[in-house]
Amino acid sequence: MVYAQIKAKLPGLFPKEQKLEVAETGSIPPAVTVETPISPGLDTVYRRYQCLSENPLTCVWTQKTLETDPTAKKCVKCSFPAILPPKTEIRGYRGRYRIDSFLGQRGMGRLYEGIQVADQQPVVIKEYLLPQRAFNLEETRDRKQAFERLAGLSLADGRVQDIRLILPWDAIADPVEERCYLITGGNQDTYPTLRTYLTHHGAMSETEVYHVLNQVLQTLQFLHGQKFSLPSGQVQQGIAHGNLSLDSLLLIANQQEFFTHVCDLAVWESLFLLPNSKPVTPTFDEDLQYLGYVAFYLLSGATVDSVSNQPLDPKLEQHWPSVRTEFKAFILRLLKLDKPFANAEEARQALIQITPVSLNQVLVVTNKPEEPKKQFKPIYWLLISILGLIFLGSIIWLIMRIFNKPEIAPQDVVVCCLKDVPGVPPGTYTYTGEKSGTWSYILQQSNLILQDKTLEDKLKENQPKLEIYYQPEEELKQAIAKVQSGKSDFAVTNLVNQFPDQIRYKEFAYDGLVVFVAFSYYKREQNLPKALNGQISIEQLRDLYTGKIKNWNQINSKLPNLPVKLYMPMEEEAENIFKERVLKDHNAISTFTKLQQQNQQQDTFTDNSSIKITRLPTLEMLRRVLQEFEKEDIGSIGFATLSQVFGQCSVYPLAVVAGNKQAVQSLVQNDTNKAIDPNTDLCNDKGSYSPNIQVFKTGSYPLSYPIVVIYPGDNSRPAIGQKFADMLKTEEAQNLLQQAGLVPLQKK
Repeated sequence: MVYAQIKAKLPGLFPKEQKLEVAETGSIPPAVTVETPISPGLDTVYRRYQCLSENPLTCVWTQKTLETDPTAKKCVKCSFPAILPPKTEIRGYRGRYRIDSFLGQRGMGRLYEGIQVADQQPVVIKEYLLPQRAFNLEETRDRKQAFERLAGLSLADGRVQDIRLILPWDAIADPVEERCYLITGGNQDTYPTLRTYLTHHGAMSETEVYHVLNQVLQTLQFLHGQKFSLPSGQVQQGIAHGNLSLDSLLLIANQQEFFTHVCDLAVWESLFLLPNSKPVTPTFDEDLQYLGYVAFYLLSGATVDSVSNQPLDPKLEQHWPSVRTEFKAFILRLLKLDKPFANAEEARQALIQITPVSLNQVLVVTNKPEEPKKQFKPIYWLLISILGLIFLGSIIWLIMRIFNKPEIAPQDVVVCCLKDVPGVPPGTYTYTGEKSGTWSYILQQSNLILQDKTLEDKLKENQPKLEIYYQPEEELKQAIAKVQSGKSDFAVTNLVNQFPDQIRYKEFAYDGLVVFVAFSYYKREQNLPKALNGQISIEQLRDLYTGKIKNWNQINSKLPNLPVKLYMPMEEEAENIFKERVLKDHNAISTFTKLQQQNQQQDTFTDNSSIKITRLPTLEMLRRVLQEFEKEDIGSIGFATLSQVFGQCSVYPLAVVAGNKQAVQSLVQNDTNKAIDPNTDLCNDKGSYSPNIQVFKTGSYPLSYPIVVIYPGDNSRPAIGQKFADMLKTEEAQNLLQQAGLVPLQKK
């Protein structure tokens, strides 16, 4: 088979066991470094650094520098940015990533093997550089912002299809260093490029080149013809690759066949060319032309003539290898040296009509062997290929659904001000949420009213062509239904909920439940925060709210002899989160519900009365908890959202323990970044403590959750949901949301 021939020619560059789309831990192949002269663009940028090897991206001195000084940021010989040391962690939009080892160079960047910290799955990190001798501060800032807006694309309608295009999982601009990072899942980005193939082996056979052309044309046909959504929210009809070469095509193998995958699109790769480089707009026909050069070089086995040491020229007959007339004619049309093809689809149809040299080596996945002498018509080949692609795409889609779920993680704030958010579609829009949800509470807060302006007024002031109206629903499922039907353009809710497949989301802040007891100065030495050592476990909460514990000394004999009284907020959203994160199982939830249905008219409380759970508005709940402790010797406990409790010093928010993990406190001291404790003066020290953004960002606080904008994946509808989230992620909006009680995406 073709795969076996390719694999035999490149021993050691393919893993022994490798599935096409799902990377297995430990299956990263050996590092592959392109051992060829650097491209003109790369040389132009980095020539300002007097690198001993003339290519600082692969120079051994960047590694020797690190061996000498693991903390070094610059090469000791030329001051070019050194490679990143192992165990370096990078925080991205969709999680944290840890570098394991340096792999080598490809294109405009350096590759590293790493893992995603949350699930220990392998990733490849491509590091792009904006060195100071090549880019000034303004140019660096502009490119970093453009990188996060443009690096990555997905089908605008939300579908997941295998088009053999390696798409980024995350794109990160380092806020301090002169670096940007592109994260791809699995290990596909470590496979050999076609240039590596030529370096190790030489020319491909005509059948192998036919196979490469067939697959890449399929990818280009898809890339040129579909609607794609960029991270900025912009929807574009068709995208040109713009950077097609031997270095941006990878050989990826499974156990039966090899595939040619496409990577490194110009839309983000070109951001790291020299600032005075002539801007070039990639075109579809240039993609075909560059593919023609790829085919010519693969057939020739080199890019430079070994005799004259000049680049091979397809216009010169002596530079052509022996190849069939019809196949050569096809490549000449790709190269525009004969009548050019109108598009990738026409080119592929013409390729299919050319009979391969060996029919049993054509990459068609079927259950029956080919009959050597049977000649299929072109339409049959097309139908078989389409069926094969549909089957393969379905399998990969299922795998990605299982293993490639988005991690709950924020996107960093990039834009300063509301007025600077680009691409906001003008018009009048309605959005929804839950009447008792966090967002409805936030909109009621006076902190968000500046000079008698609501948040919506503030948005309209900075986006004068935009009008939005909030129309909440009683339940989340009703809100989601309105978004799906088009009656609402988007909704705001929390990410604890499960959304339908066609719904997309963007995070813009955090909130969480806090569990609290009275914080009393009147009886400070006997108060519960100190007795509990400032913490409570999920298991203890479950026992409390299912009636198993009626007195605090049932938890520990050293705790005060105080009867327990249970409170909960009015918001259904908070109740649902408490059920999912604390109660968890059906029996506990059923008991919890029954305790709510106890006689709520009974005002007196004694140790012998049956336990019950009382619903109250949060502020009234806080007042009751303190009053009952100080005047009635009752150890009341309640829970509510942090956004409503933060800043109220009548209660103490307990740190929460999940399983065998350490207790995690939601609040920290601003000066030391250490968690508050029962000795912290919550009243007199207001302003000296704040939410611990780190534990919300990582999800290590067990009761935390992101607040998100949800919107339809249907690209035919306006992208107002995505842009509304972008507006809420600006520094200006984040400041307003923080004043209202939400936890921002990042610390200022």
